[in-house]
Amino acid sequence: MKIALVNPNFEGSVESKRAYIPLGLASIAAVIREQGKHQLKVIDAAALNLNDIELEKQLKNFGAEAVGLGAVSDLLEPVVNVCEIAKRLGIKTIVGGVHPTILPKETLSFEEIDIVIIGEGEYTFIELLDALEKKKNLEEVRGIMFKKKGKKEFVKTPFREHIKDLNKLPFPARDLFPWKIYSSYSSIIRKTPCMHMMTSRGCPFHCTFCASQSLWKGCIARSSKNIADEIEHLIKEFGVKEIYLFDDTFNLDLKRSEEICDEIIRRKIKISLRVQARVWPMTTKLLKKMKKAGVWCIYYGVESGNEKVLKDMKKSIKLEKIRETFKMTKKIGIKTFGFFMIGLPSDTRETIRDTFNFALELDPDFVNFTILVVYPGTEIYELAVKEGSIKRIGPKEIFHPRRYTHKTISDKELQKKLGLIYKKFYMRPKYMIKRFFGIRTLTELKANFIAGLPFLKGKNNPFNVAKKWIPID
Repeated sequence: MKIALVNPNFEGSVESKRAYIPLGLASIAAVIREQGKHQLKVIDAAALNLNDIELEKQLKNFGAEAVGLGAVSDLLEPVVNVCEIAKRLGIKTIVGGVHPTILPKETLSFEEIDIVIIGEGEYTFIELLDALEKKKNLEEVRGIMFKKKGKKEFVKTPFREHIKDLNKLPFPARDLFPWKIYSSYSSIIRKTPCMHMMTSRGCPFHCTFCASQSLWKGCIARSSKNIADEIEHLIKEFGVKEIYLFDDTFNLDLKRSEEICDEIIRRKIKISLRVQARVWPMTTKLLKKMKKAGVWCIYYGVESGNEKVLKDMKKSIKLEKIRETFKMTKKIGIKTFGFFMIGLPSDTRETIRDTFNFALELDPDFVNFTILVVYPGTEIYELAVKEGSIKRIGPKEIFHPRRYTHKTISDKELQKKLGLIYKKFYMRPKYMIKRFFGIRTLTELKANFIAGLPFLKGKNNPFNVAKKWIPID
């Protein structure tokens, strides 16, 4: 069977579209190729910046019989658009990913979508393709929902258990993508080429703003040997010099995290690494090993500078632990990136001020402030629906970013506060001097310049929403 895996084009800069190879599609492509039963074509319409006519031409020339796409809530509309193009050509459409896993019926309600995959897609996709080619009963394929009897009846098959041994999966088929054009679009980068990889799936924590528990119900991790093998594969096949480990929580299991570092050190792998981690659990011992293994920046999810807000969002961390971990990380010589969020249900003008002041106190090397977006599959989504803050997503409904509606803080005020926070944090002379003298490579200098220029002069500048110097509280 001829299957085309498509990453849909979306609105945005070419640089943002070429940030990273979509690992979900690359992993499914690797499994299809390994099986060897089906003809495969990968089309990254975003990275190639293809318009509808160009995409349709590629699908037609390939003779695709089925098209597969991954859908996150934010990019559901371009996914539906690709499905519409495919249906005009008589191609079967299959959609997997976060959005259809959480909202399978609502996703399948689009006339352009024939089948949705619920949960991990690698083995489900293979079985589905075999069933379609041999015209078998799709009810025998676990982990899908499909249309039956003139598309009026939806059939959901039994759930497919999560893959227990991720080491058995082939490495993502990055070579099937136009990998040389990806730019790793980020101001937080030291070396190129840069790629990202996952060493685990899932997260055991229950943060109210995150949908991870709706997807995984825990965490499944790869072995240190398998991870080091992939790092060496990326270096040998693609000349990679930096890797962003995209796991939810790299340091979830301290013993495993140390083993990964030990394996990289033992093999004498020379690589620059960035990782995402929690402030707890974290130890000086692990940080030293991470530094030796090549980690130069750690992304920490701080979220709030107020104890009550942290407790209400079930973050399971305390302000003092955050202080301690940031201090340890800096002492070891690893740069820190802090994620902060405002507009949470418990937020007030006072707690937003606490968050800003806490960010100043921690003084991370890099920060990201955002206003909470309420995503389906999260506890906050259910709370917002119950309170009438938002409406539940229905059939054939395109997701648009939704805010939690506060009784005392308007969205306009949150936007202004966000702009002010960015302005006050980044425009501190002390910070700008530290940021400049912290640059270690020409790649890092170029990345900072390219990323900063549009913000300083363009309409996307977050400072523009805070023209007036309004009080933070």
